[in-house]
Amino acid sequence: MSAWLSPAPLARRTVRTPFSLRQLTGAGGWRGAIWLLCLICLLALEGVALTHSSMWAAPALCVLFVVIVPYIPLVGFLALTLLARVLTDNSAAAGSRYSASVNLSGAIAALLILVAVGLLMRERRGLRVVVPATAFLLLTTAIAVRTNGASGETIREGVRELSILALAAVVFNSRGVLSLKRVTRMVQLVGVAPAMLALYQLATHTGADVEGQIRSDGTFAHPNGAAMFFAILAAVSVWRYIESGRGRSDALLAGLFAAATIATYSLTGLGALLAMLMVIGTLRPGSVRLKLGGYFAAAVVIGAFLATPLGAERIANESSTRLSSAQTRGTANTSFAWRLYKWGTLIPQWERSPIVGRGLGATVTAEGNSEDVTAGKVPHNEYLRYLVETGVLGLGILIAALVALIRALAARRRLSGVPDAGMLGIALVVGAMVNAAADNTILYSNTGYLLALLLGAILTISPGVRRTAPTVGIG
Repeated sequence: MSAWLSPAPLARRTVRTPFSLRQLTGAGGWRGAIWLLCLICLLALEGVALTHSSMWAAPALCVLFVVIVPYIPLVGFLALTLLARVLTDNSAAAGSRYSASVNLSGAIAALLILVAVGLLMRERRGLRVVVPATAFLLLTTAIAVRTNGASGETIREGVRELSILALAAVVFNSRGVLSLKRVTRMVQLVGVAPAMLALYQLATHTGADVEGQIRSDGTFAHPNGAAMFFAILAAVSVWRYIESGRGRSDALLAGLFAAATIATYSLTGLGALLAMLMVIGTLRPGSVRLKLGGYFAAAVVIGAFLATPLGAERIANESSTRLSSAQTRGTANTSFAWRLYKWGTLIPQWERSPIVGRGLGATVTAEGNSEDVTAGKVPHNEYLRYLVETGVLGLGILIAALVALIRALAARRRLSGVPDAGMLGIALVVGAMVNAAADNTILYSNTGYLLALLLGAILTISPGVRRTAPTVGIG
């Protein structure tokens, strides 16, 4: 894994010329001529397929898209794709996660995979990580098929997680076009509309009804997914404010996304935001006074959350959790007790296949006992989910990958001539790890895509000479 996470040239800037015959044939060599001939045959095959059925043309269209991927404007394409995914997250039919239906989210996942294939064929960067990770996802999906039978529902989770890996590969193979500066600004702009909608829902007492509590969810399917998305953007905005010379827009966006996180009243999202702010405060270079800025920001967020009636109510309710209720029945008195009960029902599933697990997505597609109110519900714990779905072996691989990722991010701290990108990367990973302890961090596709974009952009920065100039601080 270190081979992909460490060697990457500093943002090579290439001038993209319009699509032309010369780009396909190079200097007129025979290889280019063969590629051109293949393209002509593909177009002819496409025409023949269209005369029979539109479904017959789908494979040829996919191949054609892979061929032209290197010539599309990646920044605009990914910005529009992510924006479409975010704005339509709440439009999917209820229970679509547990079905084999192909909706817009599935189409976007497939599209990202095709983009990654096209760029990997041209650049071939990161193959030492992409190939084993893809093999792992395919293997665990094959185990799911063996456990639950072959169906679109069974392979759905494998395709979704493969699309997250594909997006990271796209960023890593973008030749510096998707730089960290561009990616952070892009995701900020994508998150503005959902965040403003979340604040509007807070003001008008609308949004999602979760166990009798009205919580803002913006354009997302669940307030918890919205909370983690907004928390990441708040941490990104704080980092940009520190590292980019106190930009006003970044300060305003940090306040907007922090307020949107609070409006969701998600304790897991709030915990992730606090963890990220404290990591930024701890790792930030400079005096103790500057380091305390992150802790002060975390204290402000906690104070604002407790100042709201529902925030104080949620803290009071969760602190009254009755463990006996969580252990004996699914009708738990709090969300924490519900989680404890749900986790208890997953342990017997893991015991059926403790080494390799029951296959990717097994905890989501399993029907369970009809009397169990948690049957068919997402696990709310990513570590336990991977333990059940991929076994001890898979969870061990995941933990080893996280360790390697944090080491690679630490190597990118305080580089000469660039912002402290490693600090942001470590904060994002720690926030995701905290959130994953009691929520569905990666099961929320938008969160996974956001992390893939940001961490991929950070990993394109090559470890180099440490900078000597002090970081601009909040003061």
